[in-house]
Amino acid sequence: MKKYRLTDQRTLLGIVSKLTTTVLQDLDTNQKFTLTNPVAVNDILKSVHITIETTEPMVSKPKSLVCVLKENRVELRVKPVNPYQDDLLQVYEILIEPLERSAKRAAIEDISAYDLKMAQTADLGTVISIYGKTSIINQTLNQWQIHLEQVLTNFGYFIKKVQIGFYYAADTQLMEALATSKAPYYVRDANRRIFYTDRGFYSPKKLSEIYVRSYLDSLLLSNTKSTLIFPFFANGKVLLGYFEIISNLPDLGNPVLQSNIEGPEGIGPLLNFLDQKAEEFVFQLEFAYAKDWETIIRTTPVRDISQDGRGIGMTLPKGTNIDGRPIGSPVSFQLKINSSPYTFFGSLRSLKKGDNDTTNIGLQIFQCDKSEGMSLLSTYASNLIGEAVS
Repeated sequence: MKKYRLTDQRTLLGIVSKLTTTVLQDLDTNQKFTLTNPVAVNDILKSVHITIETTEPMVSKPKSLVCVLKENRVELRVKPVNPYQDDLLQVYEILIEPLERSAKRAAIEDISAYDLKMAQTADLGTVISIYGKTSIINQTLNQWQIHLEQVLTNFGYFIKKVQIGFYYAADTQLMEALATSKAPYYVRDANRRIFYTDRGFYSPKKLSEIYVRSYLDSLLLSNTKSTLIFPFFANGKVLLGYFEIISNLPDLGNPVLQSNIEGPEGIGPLLNFLDQKAEEFVFQLEFAYAKDWETIIRTTPVRDISQDGRGIGMTLPKGTNIDGRPIGSPVSFQLKINSSPYTFFGSLRSLKKGDNDTTNIGLQIFQCDKSEGMSLLSTYASNLIGEAVS
């Protein structure tokens, strides 16, 4: 059975708005909920938020809410917006699965991927600790620093600069502590000595008062009022490095962070955005050092595709050997769009057994060999899904 993954803000809002009169069930606890107040939020992620209600005390915060409609099974993938507000959730993805009687509408049946290859994942931690910042790494760092500065500035942050560093070279008391804790760190206002310590952020109380005072003084001498340090990890959750976002103004120059840091447009969407960017950045490094590419299969059917074109599922036939391939392995494959071949590159995100000894894999796509490839795939996927679930 095919599933359609929807991620576009307008599409998500349209669907959850139609479900406000429907009872949904938590996939894990079977507790029943109703939805109210669906709203599109103009944050850095273009989120959709909902409020959930239940007639009984909440057992746990739901991760997936499910209902069965006339022709489709609908699953809302959700996560908390605010750790202090249990009933406010972000809908980040909706899965629609046609029921048997309407399965003929699944147009994905006719799509195949070609020349699927996988490579061994480089041990980035070892590469960086031995060789330091190679020319490949420096080039990637420069591109991503500029990219993050531009994106954050466009979304209302006042950014002095973004630095990307690696913890192998940690040489200050603060960086050594962050490397040990693997936690983010946020100085909201160096002048007023305001830190953020919720959501697992590192607390400066764990450092000596003399060091903290000296550290804040050094920030003020360089006209830095706020700094957010966000860690990123290689495969296997191995700590690799950090994004350091620096601003001349308190709270990164963003009025929402200053007035309502735990609000719907506050620190939560910013952390989710940085988490997505960190994953993509690490992929770029791993892809640059990928080696020993091996052809897995010449052609295989596509099982499902996300609306933004960045997630794709495939079914590998019985006998396909991908045992031992770790999650995160670099992947490449071809799709034909408008009769032209495009090669896409990404990483293995899931792997499990399917029916009749087949193997179902999920891939996350990060780039294409042609500049227009990603936007074409997104448009293609949106049109395809729109036809299938309309």
